[in-house]
Amino acid sequence: MVSGLHKGIIKKLGGAICIMLLVLLVVGCGEERNQPQEKEQMEEHKQPEEQDVKPDPNDELPEDDAENDTEKQDDQVVEEVTKPKEIDYQVVKPNELGHIMVIMYHGILDNYPYHVTEEQFLKDLQYMYEKGYRPISMRDYLDNHITVEAGYTPIVLTFDDGLESTFSMVEENGELVPKTGTAVEIMERFAKDYPEFGKEATFYINGGKIFDGAGTVEERLNWLVDNGYGLGNHTATHKHLGKSGVTSRDIMAELGKVDQLIKNAIPGYTVDSITYPFGARPKEALRAFIKEGEFDGNLYQYQVGFREGASGPYYPPLHTKFSPLNVARARGSEGEAQDMWWFFDYYEKHPEKKYISDGRADRVSILEGMEEYMNKEKLGDKELFTYKIESEE
Repeated sequence: MVSGLHKGIIKKLGGAICIMLLVLLVVGCGEERNQPQEKEQMEEHKQPEEQDVKPDPNDELPEDDAENDTEKQDDQVVEEVTKPKEIDYQVVKPNELGHIMVIMYHGILDNYPYHVTEEQFLKDLQYMYEKGYRPISMRDYLDNHITVEAGYTPIVLTFDDGLESTFSMVEENGELVPKTGTAVEIMERFAKDYPEFGKEATFYINGGKIFDGAGTVEERLNWLVDNGYGLGNHTATHKHLGKSGVTSRDIMAELGKVDQLIKNAIPGYTVDSITYPFGARPKEALRAFIKEGEFDGNLYQYQVGFREGASGPYYPPLHTKFSPLNVARARGSEGEAQDMWWFFDYYEKHPEKKYISDGRADRVSILEGMEEYMNKEKLGDKELFTYKIESEE
């Protein structure tokens, strides 16, 4: 028999169970009512992802995408920079077997014709700039690495004797700078006014006084090289190498001393060109000692030797008539036989004779029919491009 107490407990438990079942039923129904709404909300959240929405260019890219986009832009810039510019050959008429003048200067002095005044030198530079000449380095000249703009003509500037008026340094605010009025300072000043002209030049020194002024010889030579200029050999004592009695040992001593001086001042620097004092080459039997030799344990090798005076034409190194130990230089004067200004006038009358750049260092452009004058051994990996000028009708 179940007592009254037990009956009461059972009634209470039954009521509680009923209440719990009722609550579960209500909650379940509520969840069922809410499911379609949640599903709708989820679909709304998915919708923008599924739509073909164009990105706002002003929105910031996620980090990874930004990096990838930057890399693509960089690749595009590199491609644009490295891709050679095509030119209209009928307009530019490049002639990369034409003459490249090499100019011989000495100092900035009123002692004509071997020296020029500041006014005259500025006149020379202004003419070159306005008439489409652009200075190039001796290294680029020898390597045929011509990077001047299409339609322009390279020109090589050289200075002999290591004179104080050519280059000298003074101390300003604890720093060594070129002295005002020297050739280097004038070129630096001109290049600031006309940056597209540049300031390439090569300085040929002897073994005596070398650019007298502030600083040591090493500091002076290093300043020149650090600022884009070149150095070359003009013999230790300015010896006339063409005179009788000159021996192979004389030549090797004259070249070897200056060669070692430059290498000691600038370790690793390559000296590979010489300007002959008085423009005189050694006798033929001794010319091999210009190309290479040894003095006091120092080995030297020279690619090119320059004479001076009334001479020409100025064949470039790629021309079959280029004679590396007998290269012409025009005196940087006006009014003398076949000097610089004489040739300036000549090329104005005969522009087809001078070198005209195609603007590409990787290509050599010449007229059809000129192939026989191309020294293909020196062409290297450059493309030889020929074209013909169409007749005007």
